[in-house]
This record gives sequence, C-alpha cells and structure tokens, in this order.
Amino acid sequence: MAGRRIRWGTTPNERAPRWLAVIFIGYLVWSLGPLILAVGFSFNAADSVTRWEGFSLRWWVGDPEAEESIVFDPDTRTALAHSLVLASAVTLVAVPMGSALALGVVRWRRRIGRVIGATTILALALPPLALGTVLWLLFAFPLRSVPFGAFGWFGTKAQIAGLVTLFMPYAFAIVAVRVLLLEPNQEECAADLGASPTQALKRVVLPQIGPAVVAAVAIVFSGALSEFVVSRALYGTNDTRTLAIALFGAMGGPSPRHSAIGTTLAVAGALSIVVLVLAFRRTGRLTGPRRRPEHLPRR
Repeated sequence: MAGRRIRWGTTPNERAPRWLAVIFIGYLVWSLGPLILAVGFSFNAADSVTRWEGFSLRWWVGDPEAEESIVFDPDTRTALAHSLVLASAVTLVAVPMGSALALGVVRWRRRIGRVIGATTILALALPPLALGTVLWLLFAFPLRSVPFGAFGWFGTKAQIAGLVTLFMPYAFAIVAVRVLLLEPNQEECAADLGASPTQALKRVVLPQIGPAVVAAVAIVFSGALSEFVVSRALYGTNDTRTLAIALFGAMGGPSPRHSAIGTTLAVAGALSIVVLVLAFRRTGRLTGPRRRPEHLPRR
C-alpha cells in the first residue's frame, strides 16, 4: 500500500472537481458564446447578424455623413457620455456612503446597528423594477400636470439618486464583510501608541479594507454603467438617455450596429474588472507583509 499510486479521480472527493469543471465550462460557453458572436458581427460588412460578408469597421468608424456608426452617431455618443457620467457620479457617492455605513454599523454594538445593517442587506433583494416604479411615483407626484423634467425632477439628478439607492447596499455588503474580519483590538493598540482616532482609521483600518473598497468601486461602476430599469424610469429628455436605454430603443430589429453598442458596454465592464485586478495587486503591495532585507541577519 505504501508504494501504490493513487490515481486522480478515484475517490468521491476527487471526482467532484471534474464535474465542477464541466459545469464551469458549460456556463462559460452558454454565457460568453452569444457575446463572442455579437462582438464578431459588430465587424460585419453587411447589415445582418446572420450572414457574414467580410470584415469591416462600418459600424464602428464608418462614413461620418451616414451616421450609422457608433462613433459618428450623435445620439450614441451622447448616450455613452451620459452613461459614463452617471456611473462615475454614482460610484463617487455610493461607495463612500456604503463604506462609512459598514464601518459604523459593524462597530456599533447596539441593537439599532444590527437593525440598520440587516435593513441595508435586505435592500439587496429589492427588484430594480419595484424601485424604479416607486421612485417614478415619488418624482412624478408633484408634476402630474407638467412635462417630465420641467423643474429638474426627472433627468440626471433623479437617475443619480435612484442608482445610488440601488447600488449603495452592494458597496455596504462588500466592505462590511471585510470589516468583520478585522481584529477588534487593532485600533486600541494604535491608540495606546499615541494615535488619534482619525490616525488609527487612516493608517490601520483603511489600508486593510482598501481591496474591499476597490472591489465595491468596480462592481458599482460596472453595474451603474449598464443598469436599465431605474435609469429608464427616471430619465427626462433624450440627453439623459444611457447607452442601455439607447440599445433597448434601437431593438426594432437586430443589426451589427446594436452588436457594436453591446460590445461597447461589455468592454467598459471588462475594463472595470481589469482596473479592479490591477488595484488589488497595487493594494497588496502596499498593505502586504514586508520582506526582510537579505543583508540583515536572521534571528
């Protein structure tokens, strides 16, 4: 028995990874297959998503006078710019709010803190359709007799308020999990060494929750960039349409132009994930354990 080799996959615990690998590969094919197909047909020379007639940049940087490409179409450019503005504004508001709430609720030992945390977590289960409907009624109630957006209720401000309401619980949940894993006596040790509460927060707590904050930034930004229901319920004029709204409004029939718009959303989301990975590596270098210099003798 000592010299017998055990083959991988001969026990139930070793067979499980094979089934998990099959499920994972099937999921990738099912989810990424249509995306790869859409990206490919966005470079199709013909106005078709079923017949390939050669490679072309017609739908990306085509004839400026035709205004059929996403670069020279003014509506698409406006929608993309507004989507980036919304996603950036929502990230700048929702992530600090969620992070501060996570720090306060986790450290607040009273029952009210647990109630606030549980309520915020329950908000994750709120469907965007219900939230969009409620916010639409809230903003439209005093403006029933006037056009939408007449007094600034509908439009960019309303969309930012709605998206912050939708995504702030996500930032709270991500950061709260990291705060729960911190040692509770670290700030007390910093205070014993002469650090003020602000210094302890800046030099002890924030470096350790930095990766969680970066993850919250990536998730909130990518989610707000492609969110449709709340943005559609609260948009005013055509200048406040997002790229997702523009894509939905152009779905009278599938075309390579729609594939190019969808590819733009996918690339923007992928870039946010790349930034997340790079930020994780950067924060890991800053907050990770320091190596002992080689020229110093070991004890």
